[in-house]
Amino acid sequence: MKGTDTTIPWPRIAVEGIAIVASILLAFAIDAWWTDRQREEAEQVVVRTLLNDLQGKQILLSDMNRFSKTIVESVETLLMAASSAEHSLSENSIDRLIGDTWWVSNEAVWDSAPLNQLIVGGNLSVISNPNLVQQLAELKVAIDRVKYHSRNDSDFHEKIMTPFMIAHSNMSQITATMRHRPGHPELTIQRRNLGVSEGYRHSELLATIEYQNLLVAKMERLADLLEVGHRGIEERLSLVIEILEAELDL
Repeated sequence: MKGTDTTIPWPRIAVEGIAIVASILLAFAIDAWWTDRQREEAEQVVVRTLLNDLQGKQILLSDMNRFSKTIVESVETLLMAASSAEHSLSENSIDRLIGDTWWVSNEAVWDSAPLNQLIVGGNLSVISNPNLVQQLAELKVAIDRVKYHSRNDSDFHEKIMTPFMIAHSNMSQITATMRHRPGHPELTIQRRNLGVSEGYRHSELLATIEYQNLLVAKMERLADLLEVGHRGIEERLSLVIEILEAELDL
């Protein structure tokens, strides 16, 4: 009877061991690749969503610049007329210009859901570019600054300007002259005829120091909005959009 061969087949065991280790490493590599791919795809979706939203904000900024500058121009025209004993403005023109000053900024238009989701929601880790993360944080500060100055204008309108105008003017007569949004003649306004008499002379209101002070205060708030708010956000928007487009190879 022959003896049992107890020789250990080390070469075969080594090959099988290497194969097992290789398969495990390959599985880890595939899993890591798949995770990275999913993260990259998720980041691309976030970046594209941000880009679309901020491009809309860039258009909004242009519109709001025209809107606010037109109101400032109307205020300046009224103040120049008030300082001249022989101004050439008709009562209808005065009513229309006063109507321009009645418009007010709206901070809500600057809300950005994608940006808030990233920063306020604590999801900035989705973005892998550290420079983009920094610029997005600074853009959020710039947007908040615009909203702050818009809120100042809105609060002034609600708490000071509205009570004054209700007490000292014929608002139905003034609103009847409004034909479009300031700076946007294409956005026409259809006003109902309220049947209110139009015999109020707002040139007399314009001659009062109280109303002139009101106009100056309105203009100062819009100047802050334009010079501090809009100018700051304009630079940040352009820079962030440029980085986002580079991330998407656009």
